Amino acid sequence: MKLIKTYKSLPLAMVAAVALMVAPLPAGAPFSAPTAEAMQLKAKPKPKKKAETRKVPAMSISVHKKVQKAQEAIDEKDLTKAKEILAATLQMKKINDYERAVVWQLTAMIAFEEDDTRGTIRAYEQILRYKDSIPEALELNITYGLAQLYFSIEDYDKSLKYVKIWEPRAGEFVGVSQLSFISQLYYVRNDFPNSIDYIDRAIAMANSLDTIDVKENWYGIKLSAHWELNQFDKVRDTLETLLIKWPKPRYWIQLAGVYQELGDENAFFSLMEAAYKQGFLNDTPAQLVNVAQIQVSRDAPIKCAWILDKGFKDKRIEKTADNLRTLGQCYMQAGEFAKSIEPLKAAAKLKNEADLWFQVGQVQMAEDDLKGAIEAFDAALKAYKTTKVKGKAQKQKLKNKRFSTVMLKAQALIELKRFDDARKAFKVANKIAGKGKQKKQVRQWSDYLKIEEQREKTLLGTS
Repeated sequence: MKLIKTYKSLPLAMVAAVALMVAPLPAGAPFSAPTAEAMQLKAKPKPKKKAETRKVPAMSISVHKKVQKAQEAIDEKDLTKAKEILAATLQMKKINDYERAVVWQLTAMIAFEEDDTRGTIRAYEQILRYKDSIPEALELNITYGLAQLYFSIEDYDKSLKYVKIWEPRAGEFVGVSQLSFISQLYYVRNDFPNSIDYIDRAIAMANSLDTIDVKENWYGIKLSAHWELNQFDKVRDTLETLLIKWPKPRYWIQLAGVYQELGDENAFFSLMEAAYKQGFLNDTPAQLVNVAQIQVSRDAPIKCAWILDKGFKDKRIEKTADNLRTLGQCYMQAGEFAKSIEPLKAAAKLKNEADLWFQVGQVQMAEDDLKGAIEAFDAALKAYKTTKVKGKAQKQKLKNKRFSTVMLKAQALIELKRFDDARKAFKVANKIAGKGKQKKQVRQWSDYLKIEEQREKTLLGTS
């Protein structure tokens, strides 16, 4: 079951913060990391302070001038000119690693502007070639950004590679957004135990801080990972948390399904009924039908009929043969036989199913609608003729159904005093009947027919 939506591509704005924002620099100015405001990154990992800081080479005036011109071209949206300047700069004879990193930084910015993810990746990886000549904080930002970029193009192996380089060095500065990202990365790699571990850490960290709210989608990752591992008790616990914090209709339904998976039918029934009463099933016909059928299991068939009837009237449940049959049978079980006829007949017409027509005939006969019963029995007999079955047992079963249908039709004909038609029906039944009990039944009813026919003549004075 997929309960979360896996992001196929991360917004490039998330990783743009790893770019080096180059402002006009005096000769020898240090290589500075970007600001969060400039690059729209809310959380940026920083390395632990060390006893010695990394020495950054100076930038020459000639290189600085070219970098400044390239920056101006970028600002003017003349990216072609900027690319030409940067390419020429890299061909200069006297250019150090720090300066190369600056040029590749601007190249990354251009690729970012052009929505060229792979180009941005290439530029960032070029910068890392000169990592000993740039600030360590920037190196870590670029490393983490590459993990995100590779994730965005679904290269999860390389994404994890950069995460494993970055995380041990980021230390205590690994935040909740980074933990949730790594959890998502493990999830798409089907490493569900690690996915759960990281998302649990993100949730725990967020809960310990007053400034960060736990995100609903974090629990979505946790929920789906537990489901993939068939840890239904954990799925239940996670859904209960979601239901408390974000009481959405789908969580009621999902929790009900988990209780059913765990074998707790009472909890399943109660949750589905509660969801129905709160109007959470309005747009889910299958769930409405499910709730209706639950009422039968709880010995409340009339409630089943009410739910289906309302669903039909509100046009939230389709009048399929199966749904109409369920409505008719619910009315039957509730003792509302007259109300069961219409939906059962509609279902029989849609499916042209012999057994359904037979059931319609039985109900109509019980309700003294003898003409309607005979029509239904005729429809059933017609459908039985085209019913194909295999095997001796199935053929005998079909033969018995045909016999019962003809016998009930004959009885209805007697009640209508259509004695000649009843006699013909008994002849048909006698041909279908097997030896013994069925033959005896035909004889008994044939004798009853003679008695009724004679009694009718006596009453009319025609004997």
